[in-house]
Amino acid sequence: MLETDPPKFMLRFLKWFCDAELHPFIEGDLFELYQERVAVLGKRRADRRFIVDVLLLFRPGMIRRLEFLANTLYHLTMMRNHFKISIRSLSKQKLFTAVNVAGMTLGLTCFILIALYIRYESSFDKHHHEANQLYRISQLQVGNDIRGKNRYAFTPLTVAPAVREACPAVVAATTMEIHKALFVHNKQGLYEEGLYADEAFFDVFSLGEFDTQGKAILQDPNAVILTHSFANKYFGDESAVGKDLLLNGEQSLTVKAVIEDPPTNQHFQYDYITSYKNLPWYQYDIGFWNHNNYRTYIRLEPGTDPKSIEAQMEAFDKYTESAYRTFSFKPTYFLQSVPDIHLHSDINFEIKANGDIRYLYLSATIALIVLLLASINYMNLAASRSAGQALQVGIRKVLGARRSQIVQQFLVESILITLLSFTLAISLAYILIPVLNKILDVEVPFDLTNNPLLALGLLLTALVIAVLSGLYPAIVSSASKPIHALKGKWFNIRREGMLVRNSLVVGQFAIAIVLAICSVVVYQQLRFIQNTKVGYSRDQVVYLSYNQTNINPQTPAIRQELLRTPGIKNVSFANGLPLNLGCNTIINSWEGQSGEEELYIYCNYVDHNFLDLFEIEIVEGRNFSPAHPGDTTNHYLLNEAALKKLGWTSAVGKRFRDGKIIGVVKDFHYQPFDLAIEPLFMGYRNANRGKYIGHITMKIEGGEEGRLLADIEQTMKTFLPNQPFDPQFMDESYNQLYSAEQRFGDAFSIFTLIALFIACMGLFGLVSHRLVQRTKEIGIRKVLGATVVNIVSMVSKDFLQMVLLSTLIAIPVAWWGMHKWLEDFVYRTELNVGIFLLVGVLAIGLAFLTVSLKTVQAASANPMDNLRAE
Repeated sequence: MLETDPPKFMLRFLKWFCDAELHPFIEGDLFELYQERVAVLGKRRADRRFIVDVLLLFRPGMIRRLEFLANTLYHLTMMRNHFKISIRSLSKQKLFTAVNVAGMTLGLTCFILIALYIRYESSFDKHHHEANQLYRISQLQVGNDIRGKNRYAFTPLTVAPAVREACPAVVAATTMEIHKALFVHNKQGLYEEGLYADEAFFDVFSLGEFDTQGKAILQDPNAVILTHSFANKYFGDESAVGKDLLLNGEQSLTVKAVIEDPPTNQHFQYDYITSYKNLPWYQYDIGFWNHNNYRTYIRLEPGTDPKSIEAQMEAFDKYTESAYRTFSFKPTYFLQSVPDIHLHSDINFEIKANGDIRYLYLSATIALIVLLLASINYMNLAASRSAGQALQVGIRKVLGARRSQIVQQFLVESILITLLSFTLAISLAYILIPVLNKILDVEVPFDLTNNPLLALGLLLTALVIAVLSGLYPAIVSSASKPIHALKGKWFNIRREGMLVRNSLVVGQFAIAIVLAICSVVVYQQLRFIQNTKVGYSRDQVVYLSYNQTNINPQTPAIRQELLRTPGIKNVSFANGLPLNLGCNTIINSWEGQSGEEELYIYCNYVDHNFLDLFEIEIVEGRNFSPAHPGDTTNHYLLNEAALKKLGWTSAVGKRFRDGKIIGVVKDFHYQPFDLAIEPLFMGYRNANRGKYIGHITMKIEGGEEGRLLADIEQTMKTFLPNQPFDPQFMDESYNQLYSAEQRFGDAFSIFTLIALFIACMGLFGLVSHRLVQRTKEIGIRKVLGATVVNIVSMVSKDFLQMVLLSTLIAIPVAWWGMHKWLEDFVYRTELNVGIFLLVGVLAIGLAFLTVSLKTVQAASANPMDNLRAE
């Protein structure tokens, strides 16, 4: 650069902002003017003048950025034009718009509801402070299986102090249990579920500022913390703090604090919190490593490997070896992450029924399938509608429209339909969320306003679906040549797209048929469970559950008074009912035992009326009887499974445990059908064997249930005035055992209807598309004498072949899926080929009805109108 050249930085600035076409001329003029000023004014003053001139040129007429703004304004204008055209087009094609909006709204509603459900199920226990550091200690007992599993959520009272001492990385460890107990206030008694824990509970599950107060309260066995719901139930608007409640009608507890209800997305729930020393069995468990009646939770230091804690807990062997020296197994301990318990834990004695990650995967799959079906439905309908838009596309191309602009037009239309559907879907999901909660027995909140990321994610998903749904018809329509579009020959040369559209319809119906078959098989299995003989009678059986010790001395008087009530045929007291019996033990003494054999066996303690009331058959020996006083202590009944397991052909009179066998009963189902009938013994129930829990069971006459329940309540209030009266019917409780399967079936039925509806709309779109192609052909055939029936048969033939192909694809898929599902049931219905064929025939009939509705309309039109069609 010469010494007389202008400032270099200003030259660069000028080149940066100046329009490329103007820059060479402006820069040349500035150079000439600069040289003149240098000669007259000198370089320094000329430099200053040059800088001012360049700055004055920084204006709209010169700045190159205006080109970008012009393009932006152009695109905005084009988008506004696309928007107007789309609104007019959708308004004109009302049927097309309504069907597409309905299908897309349905798909998005299902997707939103399932997304909310999945988010809720995945959020369990993640609200805890440093939730990823929380673990539950559980047991593995190899050789001690209950219900096919050898992992247990219970631990002994001794584990928490031992793990604190043995593992320095354990910040805190708490012992707790969830237990239902009778609370009495103002002579009103209700069973409430509470949390019984030591003071370290608030070190593990922190409640913030309340922790210090909470630990002090749990140190006092005569204190209790209530939740707001519990306090409102008993004290209303009055302050509960300082008031007294009777625990089990005996022990007085003083309310020390009221806290918020635990969130529903927590794997343990409670109405109150009190010291674990108030558990009825606490004093008998102190120091025993084989009394597994508690739950142990720990908090680890950040960064601690849980495997290292499990390795350190191997030191507990020195305690368990002596505690389990009479058994052939000993427990080992392992850790479960608290946030993983709800979806990933499937072990014995969970606090409540957990979720299942497999159902979450299934739910996500169904959500995507329904959304995919809605998207396919839109593509088929949009493709069929493109026939009417071919002339418009041709004219726009002749007038200079680029292919990208035509694609944009179709995409704008798709986005408009999707956004409208999304708005409707949000409203519909808000209305239907209570229905979802009832079907799935959950408490999913509709909280999109409090979760902007979830709402944004759903919106982005809807937009992605809009683009994907509109892209195929947009690309296909924009690919036409103007000459073919203007001559109406475009669809005649686009037959290669027919394979894609046919495949989409086949896929839609295959999915719908699979869901339909699954719904029928689930219904069959539930009917099989309800109608199969279980080995006992549950008809007209009413029972009352109790959980208090003062009922035991009164059982003879209660039975006598209840039997005086007209309509009550029999009364029995038992620890467990033949519904979902979970009590088991290990027997290591019986006649003919060889070596150190052990018998893992379920047990129940009943009275002499139990077998008669449930009509359980005795195949050998006799029942318990008041005429034999020895029955109350050391006499037992076995089932046939136990007889077989022991290798006996006859059992009566043989030694068993501390006594002998007096009878054998026919096998009956005392657990759900997904479990086989295992060995069982029944002992006579006495004050010690039914100390804490039990059931009063009554066989009543049908037709007067209301009066009988009133009489029973009056009798029970006479003996147990504080005992809540909550009668249950045996058959209803039996059906509740399979509520998860029932919900599973209901959900499948709903999704089946949705899938069939969307598939039929997709078929409707393809029929419409095909009829547009064959408009003149239909007109010619009618002129030549073809009837409406002939035309319907001609058009339906191809579509029914597609649905038949869908059926052939769906049947083996559904067969495999239902076979895998039924494997979870030991006792199950048989897969009947007739059911599969029946569903296929119904699907074909539904498809024929859909095709006929549109075809009859086209075939009934004036043939002259068809012949004029372009």
